[in-house]
Amino acid sequence: MADIDLKMIEDAGLTEGEAKVYIALLKLGSSTTGPIVEKSGVANSFVYRILNSLIEKGLVSYILKEKTKYFSAERPEKLIDYIEDRKSKLDICKKEIELKLP
Repeated sequence: MADIDLKMIEDAGLTEGEAKVYIALLKLGSSTTGPIVEKSGVANSFVYRILNSLIEKGLVSYILKEKTKYFSAERPEKLIDYIEDRKSKLDICKKEIELKLP
C-alpha cells in the first residue's frame, strides 16, 4: 500500500476525489465520514457521493454499527479487478466501434 499513490489510482480510472478517499480509507481502516473528510481533504458535501461511487466500483464497503456507517477500503488487489473490468468493457466497446467503421 505504501507504494500506491494518487496518480496511480487516478490513472486506473478513478477521479481525484475517489482516489483521495480510497487512499484515506486504506490508511484509516474502518471509519466514519468525519475522519475520511479530514484525511482525504475532500469536502464534506462530496464525501457521501464519492463513497457511493467507490462502493459501486467494488472498492469500498461499509457496515452499520448502532445506526452509524463505518466505511472500509477493500483490499488493494480489488483495484486490479476494477482495472481488468474496465479493460474488458473498453475492449468490447472497441470491437463494436470497429464493426461499425466503413
